[in-house]
Amino acid sequence: MKIDFGDVFASGIGWLVKQLLLFLLAIWTGCTTAAVALSIGSFACGQGVDFGLILVSPLLLLSLWLIPNLCFLAAAIYWFIRNETSSYTAWAVLATVETFICLAGWAKDLDDGLGIGVAWGSSLVLLGMMGTGLWFIRQWHLNRWAGEMAMLKSENAMRRSELKDLHGTESVGQDEWERD
Repeated sequence: MKIDFGDVFASGIGWLVKQLLLFLLAIWTGCTTAAVALSIGSFACGQGVDFGLILVSPLLLLSLWLIPNLCFLAAAIYWFIRNETSSYTAWAVLATVETFICLAGWAKDLDDGLGIGVAWGSSLVLLGMMGTGLWFIRQWHLNRWAGEMAMLKSENAMRRSELKDLHGTESVGQDEWERD
């Protein structure tokens, strides 16, 4: 089998696009979480819910926290591109930091301390829900092939017993080495 340069190049570009999309999705999720938390805070103040804020949530990045956020985003994009695997933890950390930066920049617009406290508290609840969802997705990815791997191990054990009967030699698989 010959390695095709086009396939290697296309898979590399595809991986880079995937990493960039995951990066942008984490930023968008963090901004949307902050927008929902700010809307809950404004509802607690009696100002009503601003659904337009949720629609334009990435604009929450434009605040007094823009310069520190750009520094953090530069480090995060370096991490996302340089790291060979896309980590659930890195994605969650980026979304969480973006939520906190958006809240820090715009919570001052809420009129009273109750709204600010409700906004920060609801953001913690929303981030906890996001973390739980990420944990369930990670567990699903880890257990996705468990049944197929068990079937493969049993088929390998049957094949080894057939080879032993046919040739009289003992073939040992990886799972037998672990028992010693």
